[in-house]
Amino acid sequence: MEFHPYLDRQLAVLAASGGALPEGPAWAAFLAAVNEQIAGAPRVPGGHEQELTRYKSLVDHLKETVFQIDRDGAWSFLNPAWEAMTGFSMAESLGAPFLDHMHPVDKERYLSMLTYAMDASEDTVRGEFRFRTRSGQYLWVEMYTRITLGADGLVTGVSGTMNDITERRRAQAALSALTSRLRALIENMQGAILVETADRRISLINEAFCQMFAVPVAPQLLAESEALELLEMVLPQFQEPEALLELQTALLARREVLIGAELALGDGRVLSMDFVPIEAGEEFNGHFWQFHDITERRQSEEKLARAALDLEMKNWELSHARDEAVRMGGLKSEFLANMSHEIRTPMNGIIGMSELLVNTSLTDEQRDYASTIRASAATLLRLINDILDFSKIEAGKLELERIQFDLHGLLDDLLAILGVKAHDRGVELATWVSREAPTLLMGDPIRLRQVLSNLTDNAIKFTKAGTVTIRVFLDRREDSAVTLRFEVEDTGAGMREEVAAKLFQSFYQGDSSTTRKYGGTGLGLAICKRIAELMDGAIGVRSTLGQGSVFWFTARFQIQEQRSFWLPETRPRFFLAGLPATTAAFLGAQLREWGFEAELLEPDAEALARLRSAGPAGHSVFLIFPGQGNLPADLLRLLQDLRRDPALATVRLVRTHSLYEKEGTAQITGLPVTEFLPLPMRRTHLKTLLEGHLGTLPALAAPELPAAPPALAGLRILLVEDNLVNQRVALAVLRKLGLTPELAINGLEACAAAQDRTFDLILMDCQMPEMDGFEATRRIREREAGAGHVPILAMTANAMSGDRERCLEAGMDDYLAKPIAILDLKEALMRWLPPAVPAP
Repeated sequence: MEFHPYLDRQLAVLAASGGALPEGPAWAAFLAAVNEQIAGAPRVPGGHEQELTRYKSLVDHLKETVFQIDRDGAWSFLNPAWEAMTGFSMAESLGAPFLDHMHPVDKERYLSMLTYAMDASEDTVRGEFRFRTRSGQYLWVEMYTRITLGADGLVTGVSGTMNDITERRRAQAALSALTSRLRALIENMQGAILVETADRRISLINEAFCQMFAVPVAPQLLAESEALELLEMVLPQFQEPEALLELQTALLARREVLIGAELALGDGRVLSMDFVPIEAGEEFNGHFWQFHDITERRQSEEKLARAALDLEMKNWELSHARDEAVRMGGLKSEFLANMSHEIRTPMNGIIGMSELLVNTSLTDEQRDYASTIRASAATLLRLINDILDFSKIEAGKLELERIQFDLHGLLDDLLAILGVKAHDRGVELATWVSREAPTLLMGDPIRLRQVLSNLTDNAIKFTKAGTVTIRVFLDRREDSAVTLRFEVEDTGAGMREEVAAKLFQSFYQGDSSTTRKYGGTGLGLAICKRIAELMDGAIGVRSTLGQGSVFWFTARFQIQEQRSFWLPETRPRFFLAGLPATTAAFLGAQLREWGFEAELLEPDAEALARLRSAGPAGHSVFLIFPGQGNLPADLLRLLQDLRRDPALATVRLVRTHSLYEKEGTAQITGLPVTEFLPLPMRRTHLKTLLEGHLGTLPALAAPELPAAPPALAGLRILLVEDNLVNQRVALAVLRKLGLTPELAINGLEACAAAQDRTFDLILMDCQMPEMDGFEATRRIREREAGAGHVPILAMTANAMSGDRERCLEAGMDDYLAKPIAILDLKEALMRWLPPAVPAP
């Protein structure tokens, strides 16, 4: 461009001064504007200075930084835009090396570009570099540099302009990162992706698209190419290309979103197509296409549809099978009910007669035979009950009661029932309840006792000698409920791991030899498992062959208000001397759990000194020692020395004694009368000992038939029973109780007798010829019609689920299942019979 002569002279003056003139588009635009103004301005004296001032003002107000650098690399000219851009003033920057302001990483790149331009005989360098600001941060600038040469061809300096492009670089970096992530996402998507611009050029395409449609070109080479050309390439692969073209035309025209359109290919594949127009407000940017191969899904759906049809057919078949199963289940229940009745009827005769026989005058041999008959009948009855319980569980008809009970009382009853068997086998039986476990509970004590009794009975059965321990722990506490963990541990035979794994299956037994030796149906543990589950618990076993087993189960109960255990005001101390290790361990743990101090005492030279220092005055000290067999010499000597020592006169000697020992315990020579503590120890035993009432040995009373209560004498009883054996049993038992019953052999006779005479109570069988007990009861109740009410007690061999409810619905007052124990009958009579009126 040709400049005005005046402007040429001024530029020449500036160039002659040795400084390099600026370069770049901004400088060129500036010179063009100046040149235009000079050419059109009138000439006035002194106008050159005014023009220079004017030009300087223009440079000072440029947003771009205008700079010159001398041949030594120092700033020689800067306009105010430099200070606005970097924060460094012009005064402190002029004369300073310009490279000090450039990022260390960019210095080498800039110098390399400058050297390359000079070697290539180029006079310009353009690039993007980072410059330091006063705050220590770096900003990106676009730098345009022109190399100035002197007359000798040597570099005299550089000049140019700089623009702050930091925000542009950040936007480019964010866009680049977003584009990279988007490209990586598209490349890694399983679907075939195609993104086209508004003018239908390919913007993005992934490898999956090329593979799905067998495109023989790499996806990166298809960018910016015509999307229509790609469509022409893949269109023939569809079964109905014309339909696809029509669909595409409609979508492009309407710009509507389409999701999941299914398209079939000629090779049998099925594709799902998505189409989304890319819009940002009013701006339209292109289209997004996505294809998924859903061939396997369609095949699976077809298989599923066929399977659904098959399932519908199976359901129809199962519906018929279920109806048949329900019918067979009813037959099964009816069969079990009938079998229960038929078995219990003769069992009533066997147990009732044997119980009566045992309590008559017999020789020892005859009594032994009769006792064997009674025990065998009781075993058979337990097996029958197991089968009936199992059938109730299988039918889902076993329901739990929810009543209040005391866990300690339940365990004491269990010890009383199983203690004799344990003692006869030489097995020590003990219980232990954690102090943290609540004992006043609400639940089903009968079913809990059934599980504990079954596990404990098994433990005693499989333990030749040793110990069986029942332990109770707190497993989990809730607001108003607890889950307790019960463990029954024995030192018996144990079992193999594979046997333990199957032990709770129905009808399973360890091996055939066990079946022959110990008997059983294999249902007991299966029933325990179901009961534990009904109690919101679980059951399991840990066992080592030859070392013993630990059967455990958990059960959930509601909590009653807890009462603290009775404790004396002054806590006594207990010393255990000479007891077997197991007995001492259990007894000591039990005493400590109840809040007492208990420790072992060796009968050595220091024993008397330990007893003297046992506690302050007023605190009782108990020395517990074994009561069976001859005492060791050192223990006997300790006891005799203790009694001769006046300082130990208050020590109370307590001998342990099994509740089930038939022989008495002789007094030890040289000792005054000692006190006795029954084992297994109960809380009531301990309280009685502390109150000083166990000074004599408790005697075992021989079992005998309960005496006839005076309250029953003279009362009128009607016995309704059709079976001759049951008649004899019931009549004999009632006569033993001091009653003279009248007999009716069916419901018709019972109705006639009740109409003609007045009875205090009627014992009613249920299954009888001509008229059963249910119909007879209904007729008797109809005749009463509010004019009196005679108690009617069902006495039946039916013991299936629902039998009790059926009896009560018919109008009966109570229910007794055969075989009937004498004590059960006595208790029922006492509940329902009115007091006898004494004879005048």
